[in-house]
Amino acid sequence: MKKLIIWLLTVSFLLALSFPAALAAGSGTVVYRNTQTVASNLDFTNTVSWDDAVGRQESFALGLTGPGDAYPVVLACDTIYGGLTVQQMTGYAESLGYNVLAAVNTDFYSTSTGVPLGIVVEDGTYKSSPEGHTAVSIGPDGTFTFTDAAEVTITFTNNGGAADTSNSGETVTLTHFNKYRADTGGLYLFSSAFSTVSTRTSSDGWFVRFKIIEGTMSVSGTMTLEVTETLESPDAQTIGDDYLILTAAAVSNLTDEYRKFSVGDRVTLTTACSDPALENAKWATGGGDILLQGGAITDSSAWDPEIAYDNNPRTVIGVKDDDTVVTYVIDGRDSDASNGLTLQEAAEELLALGCTDAVNLDGGGSSVMSVRMPGTSSCAVVNAPSDGSPRRVGAYLLFVTDAVSDGRARQLGLINDGFEVLAGSSVDLSFYAADSGYMPVGVPGDVTVRSSGLGSVSGAAYTAGEVHGVDTLTLTSRATGAAGTATAHIIYDPTAVTVTREGSAKSISSLAVEVGETVQLAVSASYYNLPVHFDDDAVVYTLDGDVGEITEDGLFTAKTGGGKSGILTVSVGGCSKEIPVTVSGFSDTVDHWAKEYIKDLFENGVVTGVTETTFEPDASIKRCDFVLMLYRAAGEPATDAVTTFTDVYPEDYYAEAIAWAEAAGIALGTGDGLFDPRSVLLREQAFTLVYRALTALGVSYTDGTAEALAAFSDADTLSEYAAVPTATLIGMGVVSGSDGLLTPQSEMTRAQMAKILDVVVNL
Repeated sequence: MKKLIIWLLTVSFLLALSFPAALAAGSGTVVYRNTQTVASNLDFTNTVSWDDAVGRQESFALGLTGPGDAYPVVLACDTIYGGLTVQQMTGYAESLGYNVLAAVNTDFYSTSTGVPLGIVVEDGTYKSSPEGHTAVSIGPDGTFTFTDAAEVTITFTNNGGAADTSNSGETVTLTHFNKYRADTGGLYLFSSAFSTVSTRTSSDGWFVRFKIIEGTMSVSGTMTLEVTETLESPDAQTIGDDYLILTAAAVSNLTDEYRKFSVGDRVTLTTACSDPALENAKWATGGGDILLQGGAITDSSAWDPEIAYDNNPRTVIGVKDDDTVVTYVIDGRDSDASNGLTLQEAAEELLALGCTDAVNLDGGGSSVMSVRMPGTSSCAVVNAPSDGSPRRVGAYLLFVTDAVSDGRARQLGLINDGFEVLAGSSVDLSFYAADSGYMPVGVPGDVTVRSSGLGSVSGAAYTAGEVHGVDTLTLTSRATGAAGTATAHIIYDPTAVTVTREGSAKSISSLAVEVGETVQLAVSASYYNLPVHFDDDAVVYTLDGDVGEITEDGLFTAKTGGGKSGILTVSVGGCSKEIPVTVSGFSDTVDHWAKEYIKDLFENGVVTGVTETTFEPDASIKRCDFVLMLYRAAGEPATDAVTTFTDVYPEDYYAEAIAWAEAAGIALGTGDGLFDPRSVLLREQAFTLVYRALTALGVSYTDGTAEALAAFSDADTLSEYAAVPTATLIGMGVVSGSDGLLTPQSEMTRAQMAKILDVVVNL
């Protein structure tokens, strides 16, 4: 078997992960990297990379640098069967008394059962077999070991019973321990660590139950057992604490092994592992392909082809020349945020990080990292799992601490550590303080911050200088002795500028406004999707085209009219966004009561302006124009009709509309074969025309009665022909009058027409 032994030494992880920002690796060229101290020997690093072909990539790394407050443990959930999300896992670990600093998924697992595919050792107790998979183990002295094709053999030696020694000397050998029983998989051994419910078996089989007399399960050792039950059954069997169950499916034809045991037999169980490092493991989890060995990428043709070649989220564990242990997660399956890596690229990435040896762990939607960030009291997921939320997976590597909280500020830092800021702009600093147990405490009142020279600090405000780079900020409290560091990332040019309407999160790619309308713009900027802080005066607005005005603080007012267009350019630093602007509407309806009715009809092609920029809402409407609007509202139906009105000529712009209206029984004329198209329309005439057009407009109605007219004091001035039409429209809510008057003999204004017609077409 191949093995890699890694000794944990005290080395600064910050220095270990510090390399030129232009370094290109499997995930691309590094454009952002920020490291924060989680514990004295545990650091968290967030990295953003860029590749022109792939785009943005984001990764997360935890670095353990040897003896210190943090140490690793492996937990395969509360039982081997089932699986837990990372939030459930940290809660479970805390229920066991662990003070959890971070957690990352490890082994591959069965998606149907949650059972890890590889080995599980928890605090020296052997809980699940390796099945020939790579083992990642941790010795009692902090030694990390990667073992290829790990195996543990379990042998039962029957010593016979007190009254019956006939089975004495019989032996049974197997390797499957706390794995889901397959019908053709052979012999399986279960402990209560597998499931507190049962063996979870679902087919006929035989079972031998052993009571543990002495010893515990380990990868190398002995136990004394006594047979308490033998049976054949199709049902799953409860295991119980202090018991083991040996079983095989009936179809496996292993009944001879079953007959080697009788109730009362004393049995010696022996476990053996040929690898000395795994034999002494205090903690162990399974893994996938070994990607790096001795500073070189291993033979990729031997890697699992089902997962090797596609870009996927990845979880990988590696070690460096300085023996720092790195657990690495990269997001994927999101073209805007991170596309993931192939296994080859993951190997290259770990090699570029300085790792000499590395093992692939479960990736895809399983990849997850949770960290108790400095200044917080609980772990939180730091990456973006590709399923949208963390999966229930089979096993985790956790970093925990025995450091005891004393309530006194020891560590200082910034909650907004690692912020991006435009050169010359300012950022309000947000402080945290943590005690000896890395739990948040009150921030001392005398915190001072010193820049390494790229910026300046006044109180809790940081102002970036004009030089692009990473500024190290040193925080101190003379009264408490607490101290810490943070970073500010100064840039010249954001990579994207986003413009929204104030109060909205939706980005504006174009702006359509009406004459007189004002829009307050809000501007944000980002650097490879990381938010950038900038001062208000860093935003520059440029307006090309006579479409309006914009103030220095982004208040745009549309002042030209009727389809005018222009370009609004919004710039932050050296990055700009161009926004096409279109201004529509009429300058004389900006504050008019009928504005919304006119706007709706205009947008639907029912009305036009008197000019390109004016509607003249209070002007009287002509009879011909009203019929034309009815025609448009009806969808301009094709007609072969020719009007018989002698005062309507074929070349008139309204001729087709009046011909349609006459044929439909809407336009009856004024008598003597005339329509009098250019005369102004009286209100009662308009009511009547609308009434006659209801069917053509697809509106159902019931004729109104005289009672509908009773509420209007001037109803007696209605012409007889208009009484039913007016009563009908009143009943439909189309006509409401004003101050208790219908004013039927008054001229209909264009605004009144718009209101009536818009209400009708929206019924």
